[in-house]
Amino acid sequence: MNEIKNYLMSLGASKVGFADIDGLASDFIDLPNGISLVLKLPKETIEYLYEEDYEAYWKSFHYQIGQLTKISHKCERYIKDLGYNAFALTMKRNECDMEKLLSILPYKTIATKSGLGWIGRSALFVTPEYGSAVALGAILTDMPLEFGTPITDSECDDCTNCQDACPVNAINPQKWNDRLNREDIIDIETCAEYIIDQYKAGLGCTKCMSECKLTQKYLKNE
Repeated sequence: MNEIKNYLMSLGASKVGFADIDGLASDFIDLPNGISLVLKLPKETIEYLYEEDYEAYWKSFHYQIGQLTKISHKCERYIKDLGYNAFALTMKRNECDMEKLLSILPYKTIATKSGLGWIGRSALFVTPEYGSAVALGAILTDMPLEFGTPITDSECDDCTNCQDACPVNAINPQKWNDRLNREDIIDIETCAEYIIDQYKAGLGCTKCMSECKLTQKYLKNE
C-alpha cells in the first residue's frame, strides 16, 4: 500500500486512500477495490473565484483535472504491470449526467469510504486539510488493498457557510451521513438548473466551495 501511495504522491496527488467498493456499480463488478485520489486546487485557482474571473478559474480547474487524468492512467499501467486488472476512472470514462449531476460511480463515494473526508452540507466532498477546494479521481482494481476506515458522518459541526451562501437556497439544513439520500441534504434539481445556466453564460456557481470555512483556512495557511 505504501508503495502505491508513495508512487501516486510522487506524481502529484495530495491525498490517497483505499476503499471497498464491491457492489457499488454494476459497470465495474469485476473491480471491487478503489483507490481514491485527492488533488488540492492551487490557491490562485480559488482566488479567481473571489475576483469573479470565471474564465481563468475554469481554465485552471480543467488543467487540474487533466493532471488527475494523467496520474490515473499512469497508476492504471503501474498496477497492470504488477499483474492485476485496473481501470482509471477518468471524467471521460465516468460520464456525468449533467441534469442529475451524477456520475456512474461518484468519486466522493470512493473518497468517503477511503476515509479521506466527508460530504459537506453542499453535497461537495470536504477534506480537513483543503476544505472543498479539491478535485477527485479514482482507479478501480482487483488488486488486494488494505482499506481505510470509512467516514460515515459529516464533520462540518455547526458551520452553515455554504448553506448561507447558496444563491438559490438549494442546501437543506440536514447534515450529511451515509444513511441519507442526496436529496435529503440538497435540492439537486434547483442546484443543477442554476449551475447549467451559469455555465452556459460563461460564469460559475462555486460559492459553496469558496465560502467553506475549511477552504478559507487552507487558503490562509497556504
